[in-house]
Amino acid sequence: MSKKVSDYVSIVSTCCARLFNDKHQGLWNDIQKYYPDVNYYFYHENSYENKTSGQSIDFDSLDIPSSYHIYDLFKEFGDLEDFLATSKFNTCGSYDKADMNQGYWKANSLYWFRKAPSIYHAAKQCKTPLLIFLDADQNITPVGSNTSEDEYTIDDLYIEWASKHDVLSRHRPGLWTETGHIVFNLDAGGKEFIERFYDFYKSGKVFELYRWDDCWVFDTLTKEMRINNGPLSKKTGAPEDFEGIVDHHKGKWQHIRVRK
Repeated sequence: MSKKVSDYVSIVSTCCARLFNDKHQGLWNDIQKYYPDVNYYFYHENSYENKTSGQSIDFDSLDIPSSYHIYDLFKEFGDLEDFLATSKFNTCGSYDKADMNQGYWKANSLYWFRKAPSIYHAAKQCKTPLLIFLDADQNITPVGSNTSEDEYTIDDLYIEWASKHDVLSRHRPGLWTETGHIVFNLDAGGKEFIERFYDFYKSGKVFELYRWDDCWVFDTLTKEMRINNGPLSKKTGAPEDFEGIVDHHKGKWQHIRVRK
């Protein structure tokens, strides 16, 4: 008997107004289209962006499903604005984005950092054993959608594979982990990992590392905690290409967050 996906899986993502309003942001509509019963925890920055850029997401103009749970990240974490201003994140603008060894990663780390508090908060609201983080600049690509070369629909096998691990991620041998699609098993070590992931930033430990981006922190913690980190693709050991639930066109979209 097939499992009801919404009984086992919830999804979380974070998104600034510029990214949300970009034509390449597809997650908001796609979750409603392909996984309408799955709880979706969405974190925006309206209160902060209204002060800093004058931009915001107009939620009043949107038809928001009952399964969507909308949070203002800077209201849920009242000290977040001060943290960005007083921590070493305030030096990100001084790094050379053309330096792909270190500068690029440090320069953009304060944007990618947002996933840490978002996941941390969502895990406390989540009522399912699995919590999937997905970058917002992706499209959902289930089998039969004919939207991607690699397509996969969240099913029993995906759920069972995730249930055997603390986390699942996109392994890239010889490189850092791709963190645009992570599955956390909250009934196993995924919950503790999320707490440590968030604390790594708020405690300032991140600023002792060579790079400050979420990929680097993720790999640092999986090694430190000896976490059971399973793969999402067949090439790296998964029974199916589970990473195919989304398509992440990073080639032409990777600068959306930092584009002026």
